[in-house]
Amino acid sequence: MDIQKPALATGEGLSRLKWEYNQERSAYSDLLCFGTADMDYRSPEPILDALRAVLDRGHLGYPMVPDAYYEAIHGWLMQTASWDVDARVCVAQNAGVYMAAWSALQILTRPGDRVTVMTPVHFCFQEILRLNGRMVLESPLLLKNGGYEIDFASLEACLASGSRVLWLCNPHNPVGRAWTREELERVAALCLKYRVWILSDDVYCGLMFLGRRYVPVASLSKEISYRTVTLYSVSKTFNTAGLRHAFIVAENPEFFKQYTELLTSMNLHYGQNLMGIAATTAALTACGDWVRSVMEGVAQSHRMMAERFATHTPSCRVLPAEAGYFAWIDLRALKVRPQMLSYLLEQEEHIIVENGYPLGKGGAGFIRFNLAASQENVLEGTDRLLRFCARHLRSA
Repeated sequence: MDIQKPALATGEGLSRLKWEYNQERSAYSDLLCFGTADMDYRSPEPILDALRAVLDRGHLGYPMVPDAYYEAIHGWLMQTASWDVDARVCVAQNAGVYMAAWSALQILTRPGDRVTVMTPVHFCFQEILRLNGRMVLESPLLLKNGGYEIDFASLEACLASGSRVLWLCNPHNPVGRAWTREELERVAALCLKYRVWILSDDVYCGLMFLGRRYVPVASLSKEISYRTVTLYSVSKTFNTAGLRHAFIVAENPEFFKQYTELLTSMNLHYGQNLMGIAATTAALTACGDWVRSVMEGVAQSHRMMAERFATHTPSCRVLPAEAGYFAWIDLRALKVRPQMLSYLLEQEEHIIVENGYPLGKGGAGFIRFNLAASQENVLEGTDRLLRFCARHLRSA
């Protein structure tokens, strides 16, 4: 399966935020967009077939969640992580990962409570917390020997200072780490020691590089599972973000009861997302080959970009990745003001990337580049990045 072939071109009238919106906003006809975290590929055919089948049946009213949905989640977690859960009593749906996250946080925290995040991390984590009156504690990751590690001394200090929740990202966006069982065991031990809940955003867990295995922190033991809420969606792995569908796994029955009551308070418990149910069931049961093909292409693009940076601009570098479809690129050698990086790249080279500056401590001077694009666009984007680096290194 050649995943590069069905890459969608611009100008197809799709009204995407990633492409059409940015081209209209900038008025650059040659703009290349590597920012927003969705793919430039058609979603897998089994998902499209499942959605067509819903339309062909012709009834778009309130759906009952079928057994197949829960069986798909159970089977997928067993296959990918050897985690055996009773999905019918611990899985609840919601309208997107961040809606699910905020629903959980409303139960676990109150205004003024402290929540720990490991930075740099996707800006929505801190944005949601601060806009809703929670205090953010940042535990920056350590960049050592060319890769990222958890700073356990910093993490313990944050948890010991009264943090109610650790909002974990596993695998981590943007740095691309897939936390190992040993690392997660240390995280879990600290959370149990200080009676801190874990909210684990695992939305990128289906996008593992060859040889890496996804480990859900809640799978480590029943004790830690009872203090963990895990967030899932097929949105990133299978390019279905526009369906706005997510689910949680929460084995603690008291928390699960409170969560479902909260959904009821917002009338989100009845008549779930019909298309989301169909897409999730198809994604988790029939799209494994598609994902493997995607990740082969992403790994190839990541390797190419890292090698070209090492050859042509060794003072800037592409950090290693274990999961996700991003290149996390260190441009600190350019001495460009961190706040200006993405703006200057758009103005000078007509490419859009995600600036690391808003992602918290440790993000300044870095950019996130979305590799889930056609090989042609990734090559051209790499050329433009290297040209930008050469120009600014000369002027540094």
